[in-house]
Amino acid sequence: MNPNVAKFLQVLAIILVTVGLDQWTKQIASDRLATSRSGFFNHYIELEVPAEFEGKPVKEYLQHEFMPSNTEQEINRIMMSTTNDAGIQVRPEQELKAGETLEVRWREIVVIPDHWDYQYTRNPGAAFSFMADMDDKYRAPFFIIVSFIAVFAIFWILRGVTFQQQLLIWALALLCGGAIGNLIDRMLYQYVIDFIVWKWTNSYRWPTFNLADAFICIGVGLMFVEMIRDWFRERREKKAAKTTDSEASA
Repeated sequence: MNPNVAKFLQVLAIILVTVGLDQWTKQIASDRLATSRSGFFNHYIELEVPAEFEGKPVKEYLQHEFMPSNTEQEINRIMMSTTNDAGIQVRPEQELKAGETLEVRWREIVVIPDHWDYQYTRNPGAAFSFMADMDDKYRAPFFIIVSFIAVFAIFWILRGVTFQQQLLIWALALLCGGAIGNLIDRMLYQYVIDFIVWKWTNSYRWPTFNLADAFICIGVGLMFVEMIRDWFRERREKKAAKTTDSEASA
């Protein structure tokens, strides 16, 4: 296969995988995490009670749905934020009816206590909520246009990359995949879904992010490594050339 064709096929494959993983995890976050932020947004989980839980208590059903990802204490908090079809808060012993809908208004997942959580949030801006306060009618088109320009620029740069420059190919592909993943969110919702929280207790929190952000950061890191490699390579070549010139003149 032509190396140039292989290069672009490799990049497209990486982009498809990264965008797929990003959108899949965002969909899971949307379906299984719930957040209430007064004055900002409310995102709830809707659960339709299956036939096998007809007549069973609410607590048993919620335990079935959310354990072991959530502890007993967290299940109790989830239950306190859950309402039935009539909008009334459910009770632990309340018997369920098949087909009725429960609305869960809070659910987070603790992966590593005080260090790693999953929490649903929405970011209308860029990284670190940059430009999040801009008027919607300007912000959304701005980020969509910038994302398209970034993707075009990445493919333009890729034209001059050889198939042997694998580190740079992976870097550009991850950057492109991350940009497209967040672009899809902006086009669909005018905001980006974030759900990964890294922190040191509640005192120091890294801004909530998603897999697209992670792929972009990895891509930037790989490009930085490639720049360092090129710098060392140029130094070695200059040193070798200097040595050769010295030997020739001796």
